[in-house]
Amino acid sequence: MARQPTLMERFAAELLGTFLLVFVGAGAAASAALLLHRTKQPSTMADVLLVALAHGLVLFIIVMIVGKVSGAHVNPAVTIGLASIGRFPWEEVIGYVVAQLIGAIAGAAAILIVYGKLAATVGHLGAPTLATNTNLLQGFFIEGLGTFILVLTIVAAAVDNRAPAGWAGLAIGMALAAVILFLGPASGATVNPARALGPDLVSGLFFGVNVDWLAYLICYLAGPLVGGIGACWLYRYVAHLPRQTGRR
Repeated sequence: MARQPTLMERFAAELLGTFLLVFVGAGAAASAALLLHRTKQPSTMADVLLVALAHGLVLFIIVMIVGKVSGAHVNPAVTIGLASIGRFPWEEVIGYVVAQLIGAIAGAAAILIVYGKLAATVGHLGAPTLATNTNLLQGFFIEGLGTFILVLTIVAAAVDNRAPAGWAGLAIGMALAAVILFLGPASGATVNPARALGPDLVSGLFFGVNVDWLAYLICYLAGPLVGGIGACWLYRYVAHLPRQTGRR
């Protein structure tokens, strides 16, 4: 029988996975912002495609690296959503979420190594922002629906043992990329409270960048949590997913 990862090993895997997600995904967003700042050109769909593919491909890689260890949640909305339907133990939720937040903060800080101070003062370390024509209520629904699509894919491809083997990483990564392509111009489509918090916290605390914490709480925290929980319960209902506490 194969050795099961310890609790600390799984926490470390979640930290590593979230670090990679923010370092590469938010790093790509910061890089695009710096390029636009230098060229004085408006953002185009090519820039959105760059950010979407960076997030999608690195999430694919993360699932391949740490999926067998921790389940590669790398997102509090995933962890809490799975716990709400009995597919993840509640007593491990706090540890997973703390590991994800630490990984996100470390990933945001590591972007400074590549692009320096301008990554924070100009690129805001890839932190999400609402478009000028997107209000808080819209942002809540946008991030919630984006998370709904992502978590629905995760439950269907990785949690449900009836899913075709070997496709989870690609399906989950492409789901995130698709969500960012469609919703990114409106809200940033981080669909992940940890991914949004890391860049905000580092750029706000250490570089004086103005952070809209109300938007974070409503759009980037509450929205994904509601969307993730809703996706888990809907899939459980329509697919008759049995209640079985355990890691995905």
